[in-house]
Amino acid sequence: MFDPIKILDGAVTLYQRTSNGARTWTARYKIKGAKGYVVAATGKRDLEEAKEVARERFYELTADHRRGIAIHSRTFSKAVEAYLEDQQVAFTTGKITERTMRDNKATIDRYLLPYFKGRAIEAIHQEHIEAYKLWRLTYWTTGPGAEQTTREYVRGGKLIRAKRPPKAQTKRSGEILVLKAIFASAVRRKWLKREQVPEITEERSDDNRRPAFTPADWQRIKAAMPAFIASANGPVVTVDRKMLCGYMEFMFETGLRPGKEHQQLTWADCQLVVGQGPSGPTKETHIHVREDTKTGKRTAVSSEETWLVLQRIRGFSRWIELGDPVFADQKTGKAIKCFSKGMSALLKQVGLERDRHGDKFSPYSLRHSYATDRLINAQVDVWLLAKNMGTSVEMIRKHYGQDEPQQRAMELIHDKRRMTFGEMLKADPDSLPDPDFEMAADDQPAAPPRSSAKPQGVSLSEVIAQRKGPPRNE
Repeated sequence: MFDPIKILDGAVTLYQRTSNGARTWTARYKIKGAKGYVVAATGKRDLEEAKEVARERFYELTADHRRGIAIHSRTFSKAVEAYLEDQQVAFTTGKITERTMRDNKATIDRYLLPYFKGRAIEAIHQEHIEAYKLWRLTYWTTGPGAEQTTREYVRGGKLIRAKRPPKAQTKRSGEILVLKAIFASAVRRKWLKREQVPEITEERSDDNRRPAFTPADWQRIKAAMPAFIASANGPVVTVDRKMLCGYMEFMFETGLRPGKEHQQLTWADCQLVVGQGPSGPTKETHIHVREDTKTGKRTAVSSEETWLVLQRIRGFSRWIELGDPVFADQKTGKAIKCFSKGMSALLKQVGLERDRHGDKFSPYSLRHSYATDRLINAQVDVWLLAKNMGTSVEMIRKHYGQDEPQQRAMELIHDKRRMTFGEMLKADPDSLPDPDFEMAADDQPAAPPRSSAKPQGVSLSEVIAQRKGPPRNE
């Protein structure tokens, strides 16, 4: 056994340790101007090789300290604390919702901290990320979660107990984003260099398509609605089917998320806005989405058709006060949580249970149809569409509009078909296009003038004051 050996004028001390039955050299570094020591294994049994590793590491640590980069190890737990501090700032400034912050912390506590907790943040390499993915894949089947019969999480301030997943989970994009953000928080604090961050990616599926109705599908569905309502067995089912059809039309026109966004919607959240456009008066519907939803508060702007759908619902609903849910159970007055069964029955009658790729339609298909329709037919700017839907541009580009080139084929090929060389030889020279042609400035179409008229809102409280709905049956 060797006594401790000093090199570089005593700035580095080498001593032996036994690890897994092998004796290797460990180095202790004293960096000028830095508090305490940095201790790290060289991984070498040979003294001369260990000295070489220690010299290189000493000069790296010295350079890092001079550039203001932390030279003392920070654990993954410390990086998590930094990330949660950043999340709190983002919440305070309105960049994220309380639900997002809460869900991210739950992901960290359940999966990330138990796996990486004691490891130094700079010691987490690519092989550790890949190992985590494998561990996480089987967490609920053969891993730590296999012993649990239920899993608990908080939603809407309430503790939810749900059955554990019956099979391996393959979609973990949310926690992968959280893991990347934890490393980003460490980089911002100069606890590690950007090049030290491992590649953290989730395997992409070959097809991110989400089932959506084509324009022809939607026309078939709307055409089948009257007969579907008429075939109801009794007045209660008739009203239920009217509500289902109203719900489907509303969701198709607005792109709201099924779930909390439709459940929390009351009549007070709906507004008709009248304005003045270049060609005359305009009417649009504003839907005010509540704070306690997936992406927080926003106002979704829709067409006048949405307002007409709402008025049709008001025509048969018993629950039409400002605080009543728009999609109310007619017996209890509480919001209808899900329309999946009713929608499946209608689609089965139409013969449209699945799309052409074999994917089953669901209430979310109405949101996907809205996004695809606005991207392809209305040609709405993707950033504007993302804001209106309460999502990100990345999600819009990832999941919607896969069929855009096929559905806009005429736009792509109209007046742009190239002549073959043989056709050009036979054609009249005067009929051939001029390759240098550019539209003169005087021929450029003028932009329509902007209207200076301010929109005027017409709330449902005014409508209710003018026309009370049918009385409730107490």
